[in-house]
Amino acid sequence: PLVGAEFMPAMDSGEISISIEGDKGSLLPETDNTIKRVEQELRELPEVETIFSSVGSSSNMFMDTGVQGDKGTLYVKLVPRAERKRGVALVCEDLRQRVGNIPGARIKISVMDMTASMGSTSGPINVQVRGDDLKVLREISDQAAEIIRKVPGTREITASLSDGNPEVQVKIDRQRAASLGLTPGGVAAEIQNARQGAVATRYKVEGDEVDVRVRYSPQGYDEFSYLQNMNILSASGAVVKLSQIATFEMEPGPIQITREDRVRKAEINGYLLNRDLNAVMTDIQTELNKVKLPSGYTIEYGGENKEMMESFASLAVALLLAIILVYAVMAVLYESFFDPFVIMFSVPTAIIGIVLSLLLTGKHFSVVVFIGVIMLVGIVVANAIVLVDYLKQLRERGMERDAAIVEAGRVRLRPILMTALATILAMFPLALGIGDGGEMDAPLAIVVIGGLLVSTLITLVLVPVVYSIFDDWGQKLSRRRGMDVDAVAEETVEG
Repeated sequence: PLVGAEFMPAMDSGEISISIEGDKGSLLPETDNTIKRVEQELRELPEVETIFSSVGSSSNMFMDTGVQGDKGTLYVKLVPRAERKRGVALVCEDLRQRVGNIPGARIKISVMDMTASMGSTSGPINVQVRGDDLKVLREISDQAAEIIRKVPGTREITASLSDGNPEVQVKIDRQRAASLGLTPGGVAAEIQNARQGAVATRYKVEGDEVDVRVRYSPQGYDEFSYLQNMNILSASGAVVKLSQIATFEMEPGPIQITREDRVRKAEINGYLLNRDLNAVMTDIQTELNKVKLPSGYTIEYGGENKEMMESFASLAVALLLAIILVYAVMAVLYESFFDPFVIMFSVPTAIIGIVLSLLLTGKHFSVVVFIGVIMLVGIVVANAIVLVDYLKQLRERGMERDAAIVEAGRVRLRPILMTALATILAMFPLALGIGDGGEMDAPLAIVVIGGLLVSTLITLVLVPVVYSIFDDWGQKLSRRRGMDVDAVAEETVEG
């Protein structure tokens, strides 16, 4: 709870992605003007080195899926980390404040990290609303997005069910059309032929084929009355105007409909600032649990939070196996269950160092940190092995237990400190996070250093104490068994 948890450590990639979406139906020059205003704000930032703009892109600049005049993207490259005072997250926040007053545009600013380079379009926050009706889905997703925006530490919260392009929806009166021998499919085909035409044949010229398209006269094509007065030929040969069998409504249509497991879903995505993923998602789940959902609608949590939970569960199994294997190897080599059991007491003490090191450095618990914890299982027992092994040798030579404990501590202190110090110094450069992308591996080295340092100091006191306590219990148990054996022997002799 104090440290916080995240999927992967945040990296200062020095790259920013900006997506701009204007009002539906905006023309390309209007979007271009908005991008120029954003570029002007970017040039005022001392950290900015390169700006690349793409106007009219309907997706990100690396996976373009078409052209739309109301959208645009920008890619920003910052100067190297050593040459700037602010991290990329603070630069993004500053830019959000600068461009927040630009009217007529929705501007989304995010850090291009490792997940973005792998093609992920969603941020660390991902909430999914599932149900059948698109209208209800949109209402719930908009309500959820508004709740998530109020959670501290959230940024750039967007819902996937945004406004679509305006369209004319032609709703056929099925009974009236059927009385004239028309079907909705036939009427739709007539409308398509009038608007787009139909390929009647292909004209071959010099080895190439050119479509010959037959269509209605384009005069008045863009007028609403053109669609209302369109003539539809019925099966009986009668000509019917489209307005006689249909009604017309101007509504925004959905851009895309996403399904998962055959159920429609809407997604709310977002990014983080100055808070860990686990704390933010806990607050989001607490607030969204208060929302009363209609029957048949559910809220699920995906994205990095789901990946984090799955990864932590898998690594927890790996940690358990590591502890079992380390104990089993020592039990086989020592031919005893007692000595390995005492040695394994050095493992829990490493948790103290892990928590303290993360608190002091401001790092969060992540997959990388978990890997460091698994490494510590094999590292921290080395000091206890050096101490207990020599202690066992002294007792086999006939030395009294307490004297053997003191002698083992005196003789093995230097090797223990040398071994621990060598590992700590080897991990120190990695813990500094030097170089681009060094933030990714730094938490692993930090927990190894913290866990090993605290475990070494505590092991020098804890392991001898635990050894003496369990040895006392073992001697008492042996004496009790001896008394029981003597009693049985006396009864046998008397008998």
